[in-house]
Amino acid sequence: MVSIRSIYQKSRIKENENVEKEKKRKRKIIWYNPPFSLGVKTNIGKIFFKILKKHFPKNSQLSKIFNKNTIKLSYSCTKNMKSIISGHNRHILKPNVKQNGCKCRDKNECPLDNKCQTPQLIYKAEVTNNIDGENKYYIGLTETSFKERFSNHKKSFKNESYKTDTELSKYVWSLRDDGKTPIIKWSIIKQIYTKTQSNFCKLCLMEKYYILDTLGDEKCLNKRNEFITKCRHQNKLLFKYIKDSND
Repeated sequence: MVSIRSIYQKSRIKENENVEKEKKRKRKIIWYNPPFSLGVKTNIGKIFFKILKKHFPKNSQLSKIFNKNTIKLSYSCTKNMKSIISGHNRHILKPNVKQNGCKCRDKNECPLDNKCQTPQLIYKAEVTNNIDGENKYYIGLTETSFKERFSNHKKSFKNESYKTDTELSKYVWSLRDDGKTPIIKWSIIKQIYTKTQSNFCKLCLMEKYYILDTLGDEKCLNKRNEFITKCRHQNKLLFKYIKDSND
C-alpha cells in the first residue's frame, strides 16, 4: 500500500517544481558589441564597466536597468576595411551579369537580341516610322523577365482598349492614326540585382533616375508625373496582398 506520507511528499515536490518554473523568466539584457582589432591594446571592456559603475551607481534610479547583470559585452568580429573596399570595387568593376537567354521560337524575331528572359532591368524602346525620320524613345522597367513585359506591350499595341496603358502605346496608336507604321527597337539600359524592400525599391528609383537624366529632351515619351508614381513592387510585402496557402 502507498503511504499517505509518500503521496504528500510527491505532491510537495510537484508544487516546488511548478513554483520554480513560474519564477524562471528571461532577463532583459543589453549587449554592447565593440569591433575587435589587434591594434587596440586598451582593455575596452574594463573601462566600459568602470564608466557604467560611475554614472549608474546603486543609489541611482536607473541602476536597475543599467548594471552588470543587465548589460553584457561581447566583441564583434567584422570584416576589415581592406576586405570591405575590395569587395565593393569587385562588385562595381566586375559585376556578375547574368543573361537568362531566350525562349522565342524564332531567335531572329527576339526583341532583345536573344536576351528576352532577362529579369529586373531598365529598358529603352526607340520608335521610328516608315514615312519620316521622326525618332522618339521610351524608358521602362520590368521586375519579371522582359518577355513577360513585352507581351503586355504587344497587347496594348494590338487592342485599342489598352492603348492608354503607357505613353509608348499612346504614341504608337497616334502614328497609326496618321497612317504611319511604327518601328520599335528594344535595348537594355541597365540590369538591377536587388530585392524589393519595405522602405524603397531600387528598380523604380533607377528608372526615375534615367527619366530625370532625359528631362527636357523632346524625343523622350516619358512624362513628369512618372516621378511621383508609387512603386507597385512593394505591394507583395503588404499583409493584405499575402494570400493564405489554404485558400
